[in-house]
Amino acid sequence: MANGTKRNRTRVGAGVCATAALLLVAGTPAAAQDEVAPALPRVAPELSGDTCTGPSEEVVDQEVWTEYALGLPRARSTSSGAGTTVAIVGTGVDDSSAALAGAVDGAGEDCTGFGTFLAGVVAARPQPGSALVGVAPEARVASVPVTDDRGLTDADAVAEGITEAVGDGADIVLVAVTIPVGSPELDTAVDTATEADVLVVAPSTAVVRGDVHAAVPATRTEVLGVVATGTDGSPLNAVPASGEEDRVSAPDLAAPGQAVLGPAPGGDGHAVAEGDAVAAAFVAGAAALVRSHRPELDAAGTAERLTVSAYPDAGAGLGAGTLDPVGALTRTLGPVSSGEGPGTETFALDLPAEPTRGRVLAVVGGTVLLVAVCGVGAAAVRRRRGTAPA
Repeated sequence: MANGTKRNRTRVGAGVCATAALLLVAGTPAAAQDEVAPALPRVAPELSGDTCTGPSEEVVDQEVWTEYALGLPRARSTSSGAGTTVAIVGTGVDDSSAALAGAVDGAGEDCTGFGTFLAGVVAARPQPGSALVGVAPEARVASVPVTDDRGLTDADAVAEGITEAVGDGADIVLVAVTIPVGSPELDTAVDTATEADVLVVAPSTAVVRGDVHAAVPATRTEVLGVVATGTDGSPLNAVPASGEEDRVSAPDLAAPGQAVLGPAPGGDGHAVAEGDAVAAAFVAGAAALVRSHRPELDAAGTAERLTVSAYPDAGAGLGAGTLDPVGALTRTLGPVSSGEGPGTETFALDLPAEPTRGRVLAVVGGTVLLVAVCGVGAAAVRRRRGTAPA
């Protein structure tokens, strides 16, 4: 764990990545590329060795690709998540990073670093010289550890974590672990959250020994299940059919889950991570924006806004489509005939004159070369020049 000693950190910027790209085109050896743009360390939900994840000495100081892909600067101009609490049911959260200092209830040790990373995706506070800003930087995070030091857990432990989070007043619960087998206790915990008007967001897939399984509790219709997309917009994992008629295994929503920037444990350095839980953190943060901006909405209404406003899925297995925080915040509710009688109001999209999906995909696609060149962390950066890249 961190010992508080100050460390010199390399700042990874867009100019470095551009240089590395040119070197790659010219056939520069891989070793030289690494000297130009060192890769950021990775964190994962489970440890692969016996040593806890250490601090990072790298800091990205340019805006990352997910900022533009999700329109987060504009979304945060409408809502910052103030007054909401997102509980992270997972490995714990280490708040030694300045970006999380004072933002976390129940902070403590996090051997894998994964819960800390997700807390940063949800609610990292902006810091000088750092590109890292959470989706909802004024939301609070509640840390609810449910794993051992290696990141391993089971359905009953997750159930206890959800129940604890609900009892402590969370508005949104982010299930930050992926498990393929549920339990009656987990179903009861989801029921408790639903009755308490708490939105549960969870990863849709669990990878076990290389095989992809539908993850719980995302199979429950009351839970907002999220699948991760890569930098090209396609799903990282195909979601299999559950084989249970009373369960829904398809995801409800998709969000970025590759080349994502977040805080490493033990200090102010940055790391990268991927997977459905990372994507779910973006959705949980967006839910905090919506619940803060529209406090009259219940959990189901918040989930509806997030799914109906999503960029439509073109048959790629992304559920309703890809998360659009701006749309969820700004598109309007209006009277629409639903066949249930006069005056019935349902969610109606106030669509822009020109579709924005193409621009978002262009931004995402434009980062793929840099992902390959710079090593995932530096790959995600892009300098802002007044407007988003076309």
